[in-house]
Amino acid sequence: MKFRLPGIVIVLCLFAVTLRVSAQGDYHVLETAAHDPLLFTQGIEIHNGVVYESSGLYGKSKVRKYELESNQPKAEVLLQPSYFAEGLTLLKDTVYVLTWKENTLLMLDPADLSKRGELKYDGEGWGLANDGNQLIMSDGSDIISFRDPSTFEIKRQINVRWGEQPVSRINELEYANGYLWANVWFSSVVLKINPMTGDVAAIYDLASLVKNHTDGSDQRVLNGIAYDKSKKAFWITGKLWSTRYLVELK
Repeated sequence: MKFRLPGIVIVLCLFAVTLRVSAQGDYHVLETAAHDPLLFTQGIEIHNGVVYESSGLYGKSKVRKYELESNQPKAEVLLQPSYFAEGLTLLKDTVYVLTWKENTLLMLDPADLSKRGELKYDGEGWGLANDGNQLIMSDGSDIISFRDPSTFEIKRQINVRWGEQPVSRINELEYANGYLWANVWFSSVVLKINPMTGDVAAIYDLASLVKNHTDGSDQRVLNGIAYDKSKKAFWITGKLWSTRYLVELK
């Protein structure tokens, strides 16, 4: 989702306060790096020192491939104007990209980002990750779906919960160290989620990073989690942010 909804900030603040009582995780910024402030970041993933990143908005959506250490572009593709790019992940030999309301999963060649094919699905596309075998998708609700990469058929689903309370607006996803990590749209938090049960194991409030980039804009929200295996930490960024942060989530 890309546009602010009335009342959602209050709901998310109450949710964050509730979680802080007993599940707040600590984090530490290890490094910072430049990030293109023109990218409306939707999904980001790192593989062997190379970053794959999707950028949204109608008429401007793109997927970019660049070197982690230098930000040097290696490939870039503009999507057709009717597509609003959303979450992205690289599974085996394919880059998968969701679209927001176009019910279309794009399949790209990781070498040059040329289109290989597409699959259809119902509902909205928000975040995308993988566990090495399945694609893992959020749709803006509290539901996370595990899908077959060859057909995009739903194999199973979990409901994200804090106790008995559903946690909706699940957005950008990453899978690392046996857990799902997720942004909650229009908030400053990252959730650590049990992928078998949907239970929230911990919350990390990154408000101190978010405030560096808001600049009074509703669009510059936290949205980007990519695990760097070589450094055993997460690169965190957001929409239209000028910085990436290497963060240890303790």
